[in-house]
Amino acid sequence: MAHLRRPVVIFLSVLLVLGLWHIAIAGRVSPDAWSRGEYAGAEKALSGWSAGVCKTTGVCANWLARPGDQPGEIVGDKKVKKKLRRAPEFVLDYAPYVYLHSEEKFMPGDIGEHLLHTTPFLNYTPIASPSGHATLQNLDGYNTFGDHVYLTSDDDPSNPPSWLRGDRNVPSSTSGSKDDIGLSAAPGIIIWTEKEGGIVDAFYFYFYSFNLGNTVAGWRFGNHVGDWEHTVVRFVDGQPVSMFFSEHSGGAAYEYAVVEKIGKRPVTYSARGSHANYATPGPHYYAIPLHLLADHTNKGHLWDPVKNNYMYHYDISTDVLTPDVDNARAPVAWFHYEGRWGDRFYPLDDRRQYRVAGYLAYVNGPTGPKMKNLDRVEICQNEGICVVQPSLTYRLEGVKGPVSEGDNEWYEEMMRGDQGDVKVEFGGKASEADVEETDFKRREG
Repeated sequence: MAHLRRPVVIFLSVLLVLGLWHIAIAGRVSPDAWSRGEYAGAEKALSGWSAGVCKTTGVCANWLARPGDQPGEIVGDKKVKKKLRRAPEFVLDYAPYVYLHSEEKFMPGDIGEHLLHTTPFLNYTPIASPSGHATLQNLDGYNTFGDHVYLTSDDDPSNPPSWLRGDRNVPSSTSGSKDDIGLSAAPGIIIWTEKEGGIVDAFYFYFYSFNLGNTVAGWRFGNHVGDWEHTVVRFVDGQPVSMFFSEHSGGAAYEYAVVEKIGKRPVTYSARGSHANYATPGPHYYAIPLHLLADHTNKGHLWDPVKNNYMYHYDISTDVLTPDVDNARAPVAWFHYEGRWGDRFYPLDDRRQYRVAGYLAYVNGPTGPKMKNLDRVEICQNEGICVVQPSLTYRLEGVKGPVSEGDNEWYEEMMRGDQGDVKVEFGGKASEADVEETDFKRREG
């Protein structure tokens, strides 16, 4: 029997190590052990062969997450029981592909990972917490501090670390297997809502941990931590009829028949740095006259959020978000958070901040998906000015009409900056009013 003791001990030891390893991995796949998109969190904790095992076998998945009824969600003073639903097939059948720019430096982000590297602040003061970090399951608890909560980066965004850049989230290229083409480790967020008249609006949200602002006359404006973008496909009786593309604080809508497609699925182009969505590649001028400020899009990295996503149904009337049956354990608290997903704008005495002609280098982080007018009647985020355009070549210049001559004053002042005449500020404090007035990159889109 003695000769059998050693192999048995070795075998039991291996089982113990594997068991402990699996427990550790299952908890680290995602901060809240989501039941879908396990690979999205796997590389955060794994590398080499273990990451491959996680991806191919699913051994690191939260196997306890199964379809079924979920605990109730507190809405107002009452507890609402959530019955899981499966999204209609057309929500995924017509989900957009995303073309990231070929020179994109800030790739898609994982919202769970983002919380691991940020600390909730009330304006400029950290909010005391035992862990120091919020989670996807308790983020809405910070609403008790009001709407001036900011998820502030633990690292300096002016020297962005890997998580802020999204280095591990670059979508798989054509050099990989066919099933992996377009797969990103960062999950997309899909939320579908039902409305009157047989309408279903499917919101496709894309999160990035950093927004790199564009430059004007050598000055870069509108940088911020956290970046929420989205597209919307509107269905009537199960058929896609129109599509909205978020751009900065607004966006554009088109008839579904005219948007570019791969197969029957539409395509959106994500602008370099700013991640604004457009229906076509090329330069896109916005915000100020004379084509001084532009986003740029092209057919760079193809991202397919269908291959890694978290799906929800949102009941507008009851304000209840319900996970899809395929990701039954997905947290919902993060959705109800009403604060900002990034830093508050930096004061002018911060070495990273400056203000030129009233425009700031670093502005407030954005609010989240719930604040994007999900109950909209028109497909556009900003209602009352929405025009669903019948052609990609017909582009409205704006609801305010042609640019007036007075708007050229901004350009003239900016151009004088090259000669040292423009007021450039690096000291003192910028006020909240300054930011509300000048923050053309507030990322409400």
